Parts: sequence; C-alpha cells; structure tokens
Amino acid sequence: MTAASTKSFAAADDLPTETVSSSGEPPRPPRRGHRFGTLALSAGSTLALILLFIALTEIGSRAGWWNDHVLPAPSVIFAELGGLLTEPQFWLDARRTGIEVAAAILFGCLLGFAAGLLFWKIPLLGRVFEPYLVSFYAVPLVLFYPVMIVLVGINAMSVIILATIMAAIPMALNTAVGLNQMPPVYMKLARSLRTSPQQTLFAIAIPAAGPYIVAGLRLAVVYALIGTIAMEFTTAQAGLGYRIRYLYEIFDNIAMFAYIVVVLLLSCLLTVALAAVERVLLRGRNA
Repeated sequence: MTAASTKSFAAADDLPTETVSSSGEPPRPPRRGHRFGTLALSAGSTLALILLFIALTEIGSRAGWWNDHVLPAPSVIFAELGGLLTEPQFWLDARRTGIEVAAAILFGCLLGFAAGLLFWKIPLLGRVFEPYLVSFYAVPLVLFYPVMIVLVGINAMSVIILATIMAAIPMALNTAVGLNQMPPVYMKLARSLRTSPQQTLFAIAIPAAGPYIVAGLRLAVVYALIGTIAMEFTTAQAGLGYRIRYLYEIFDNIAMFAYIVVVLLLSCLLTVALAAVERVLLRGRNA
C-alpha cells in the first residue's frame, strides 16, 4: 500500500484548527505594542469623555441652564468632596461599604466558581438547576432584603449575603458554559497523558474556559457593587448607599452628589483592578 492510498483514522475533533499562511509560516500573534496602544486609546477616550462631561456640566450650571438643586456644578461637588474626606463619618461609611463589597466579591466568586465546576462534573445537576439560576438572575434580589433582616438582622451580614448571591449567579453560569464548551480533544489529551484530576482541572480545563471565567468574574464584581449599594440604599443603617439615601431625604443635594462621585470612583478602581487581574489570568493565552 502506497503512502498516497493510506487513510487517516484521526477523529475530526483531533485535527488542528489553526490555519497556516501561504508562505508556510504559522500565524503570528498580535504584537504586545498593539495591545498596549489599544488600551491607551480606550483609556484616553474615556478620560476625554469624562472631562467633556464635567466641562459641559460646569458651564450649564453656571449659565443657569438648569436649577442647581437638580445638578450642582462639578466645582461645588468636588469642594464638598474635599470636605467629606476630613470627616470621620465618611470613612466609617466607606469602610463598611468596602468590606461588604470585598466580601461579596470574594465569597460570590468562590461560590459561583465551585457551583460551575459542580455543574460541569455532574451534567444532570447542571441541567436541573441552570434554568432556576437564569430565572433567579432576572429577579431583583432587593426584594428578599426584608427576609434577610428577619433571619440575620439589620447589619452588614444581610447585605453581604444578598450581594454574594448576586455575584455568584453570573460566575456559576459563565464557568459552567466555558467548561461545557471546551473542545473534547482537550480531555482526550488529558486521558492520553494520564493526568491526575487536579492536573486536568488546573492545567487543562480552567485555562481552556479562561475567557468565560473572566467574563463571569467581571459580572460578579459589577453585581457585587450594585447589590451592596442597592441593599444599603433600602434599609441599611450605614454605608455609602445609606448615606446617599439619607442626604436625599434631607435635601442635601451637594453632599449627596459628592457621595455619588465616591461610588463612581470606587467602580472605576474596581474596573482598573479587574483589568489587571484579567491580563494576569489570560497572559498565557495572549502570549
């Protein structure tokens, strides 16, 4: 039998999917400088839009386009913010909110990641609970805050529990989807190399599902912050969300907007930190 007449019995999903250029050279990954240029352009455009919004708001407020009670001038808000930084009450509220957000992110990501792994290892369990998680994902969990007050009390723990649940759901769903969409050839490779379950999980499965896990992490961080501020805004007795509601009720709009700016700055810091974590987690894939 000649070489031309032989047939390959390799599985279709075992064949490489990367294409080779006409010159015979493998495709080159995008240059690191190009990625940094894209990030710089995105950050620069975002900063330019923020500065433009501040300038237009300052001009509109000083020109009398709207009432100062609706939206004060940014210069007045920043001056009020500078005064808040010297008040002990502000730091107490900021510390409580920071602890609640950090705890919700940590426990939510760990719980969601573990649930996603469980749904992947036991497909029947995933098929049973996934529709309920998707439906529960669309329900505003602030509705369950009165129940948590009865069970736990009016304290930080009730806020942390609900914010953790809000963060865990997208983490669990994205982890399960990423692991289930992993190419079967990866697991065949693991079996051929006789890797241990721990090696298969940490060296093959998790890196393969990396983009989905990172997407779930992004949503978990966002929903942890939203859940914490929303729970504090309703019936909590401390925190940035509670202080915003309190200042709204006593018609102190300038201080209220100063606290809103603090929450926006907190979200920006979380976004920057998350981008750094994403680069570390996906470094091997983008190398």
